[in-house]
Amino acid sequence: MRKTNTERLRIMAAKTYDVGDDELETMDRTALLEVVARDIVSRRGSISRRRSEKSDQVREMEMQLELKKMKLEQKRIDAETENRRREAD
Repeated sequence: MRKTNTERLRIMAAKTYDVGDDELETMDRTALLEVVARDIVSRRGSISRRRSEKSDQVREMEMQLELKKMKLEQKRIDAETENRRREAD
């Protein structure tokens, strides 16, 4: 970002909606860099939270699927046991 020209930094800072147009015109390069850097960091944080939320949802779905498999397996075992009991009678 340090190689980005000041006008480009103003455009990037304007996209953050954290500062008004009048304020953007009076900001120096250092302040613009700070606004843009804060925006980038906050976006990365929100991406990490979304990934974390997705991975939590995936884990929950995997556990539900595993539970269903276990229930089906138990039903199969119960049915086999019942069949063997009937044959024995």
